[in-house]
Amino acid sequence: MTEESSDALSADRGGKQLPKGIHIVEADPLMASKEKVVPRRPLAETWGSTSEKPTSWSYLYLRHFAVKTFKKWLEHYNEQTEGRPQPFFIHQSYHYEYKNPEKQRGVRKVLQPSISGLVFLQGTVRDLQAFLDEHFPQFHLVNDRSRGCPASIEDAIMSPFMNVSRIHPERLTFLREPLEKFAKDHVRLRVLTGPFQGYEGYIVRIQRNRQLVFDFGGCALAISGVHNEDFEVVEE
Repeated sequence: MTEESSDALSADRGGKQLPKGIHIVEADPLMASKEKVVPRRPLAETWGSTSEKPTSWSYLYLRHFAVKTFKKWLEHYNEQTEGRPQPFFIHQSYHYEYKNPEKQRGVRKVLQPSISGLVFLQGTVRDLQAFLDEHFPQFHLVNDRSRGCPASIEDAIMSPFMNVSRIHPERLTFLREPLEKFAKDHVRLRVLTGPFQGYEGYIVRIQRNRQLVFDFGGCALAISGVHNEDFEVVEE
């Protein structure tokens, strides 16, 4: 594998700048004969195949106070259900609070459901919609804004996200802006190493850190701590 200069690569990418301090590899002639670049699948095809997989994930937003109630109900449902429990994952984050609020002394770390109220359910979009219609008709799966239909996330993308959420939730940041904003003037990259291998997105400096920003079920999600991984340029 060889590494090309940023100037040379940028010229080939229509002036889009490659991020500095990131190791980007390009296949040399020998490797190119052995490896084949996998083209990106069309958007509709990607969603269709993912949404029909029982291992995929969709999600809904709940008000903060409703998350705990919904979690208890799901736990009870899974205990009583034979054969087909409903897998779920609740995104949680750390916040700090005083051990003694009155005197404002001592700080402790508390794990609690994130303010956004993100609750992920595993299954096909059709099955999950039927599940909610039967038990919680007031709840609806969140739509992927770029597709106009319920978001569906492959398990290969969801699993690393869940692992990091449990161990280092501070590395994850949901962004308010759409992914298109971060795609402007940035080259799309694919992660080649580490727990996020296969992820595709853009390296953007956020809060003084280089982070990978990628599409996550229609949301722009940033992950920090990836600057030591290897990347390759994705052919648009």
